[in-house]
Amino acid sequence: MAPAPAKPLLAPLPGATLPLPSDRLLGRTVKGTLLISRMQYLRARGTEEAERVLRRLSADDQQVLRGMLLPSSWYSADLVSRLETAIVALLSRGDRRELFVDLGRFSADANLGPKGVQRPYLREDDPQFLLRNIPRMYSAQHSDGVRTYEQTSPTEAIVRTVDGREAGAEGCLTAIGWLRRAIELSGGRIVTVEETQCRARGGSCCEYVCRWA
Repeated sequence: MAPAPAKPLLAPLPGATLPLPSDRLLGRTVKGTLLISRMQYLRARGTEEAERVLRRLSADDQQVLRGMLLPSSWYSADLVSRLETAIVALLSRGDRRELFVDLGRFSADANLGPKGVQRPYLREDDPQFLLRNIPRMYSAQHSDGVRTYEQTSPTEAIVRTVDGREAGAEGCLTAIGWLRRAIELSGGRIVTVEETQCRARGGSCCEYVCRWA
């Protein structure tokens, strides 16, 4: 028996059309789970704020974002970046850095929460289990790039992003927010994530040193 099709996490707005999934071979793409979490974040800010942000984007981008977003489909990574940039430009109220971090935290809550697609990667009081699976989680959601994991002590690990197209500093901020919240959801306390190298600042990789109690 053929498997049931993936259920959309966001319903389309009236009159919207279903976009064709991006072809992974045509450019840098990401799974719909990332785009869906950004739209959930935006809609949580209220209808008026969501409309302000969407109207800032091109007609083509709006058609995709107002359509039915499927977690298992592939979408342009640049679309995610444009949506994040519009959200921060209109909603940050001057604190751009913190809003990018907040986007990452929200994504962790959405995808690692009780109904999240990444929930199986959580193990109670074991942040290392989740971090150990980051390479697999990353490759499942990104068409390029590699994210690695190195345990340096029972309560410390280093996560690195290498290869793929050079990332902007904003993407690193969302990664910091995601890592902090993911470790907290795994039972870590007093969590810190420090970016010690960044490709946007000339580093050979984006390196995140994660510590917790």
